[in-house]
Amino acid sequence: MSELDIKGTVFNLKAVCEQLKISQYTLANWYRYEHIKVARGEQPYLPKPIRDENERGKPRYWTEEMVNELKDYKSKIIVGRNGVYGEFSNPYHFETKKYKKQMEEENKNE
Repeated sequence: MSELDIKGTVFNLKAVCEQLKISQYTLANWYRYEHIKVARGEQPYLPKPIRDENERGKPRYWTEEMVNELKDYKSKIIVGRNGVYGEFSNPYHFETKKYKKQMEEENKNE
C-alpha cells in the first residue's frame, strides 16, 4: 500500500465516474481507446491510475489532480456517432464518409 501513501485524497473508480458523470464502461472505453492509440505509436494522454497491488482485484485509484485531467479530457471529446469514439459506439462506423476518407488517406501514405 506504499504507492497509495501519497498526499491528498484518492478516489476509487466509482467516485471518479460519479464526479465525471460518466459510466464505468465509458471510462474503460477511454483507456481502451488510448491503449489502441499507444499501440499505433502515439503518446499516452490519460493519467495512469494507481493500482493497489496488495488488495484483492488490484483496484485503481486516481488523485484529485488526475481527476481534473480526466475532466479536461472529457471537455475536449467530440461526441456523437461520428465522434472520437464512433468506432466503439456506432455500429455503422465502417460505412461513414469519415472512415472511408481516413482509409483512403492511409492507403495513399503506404
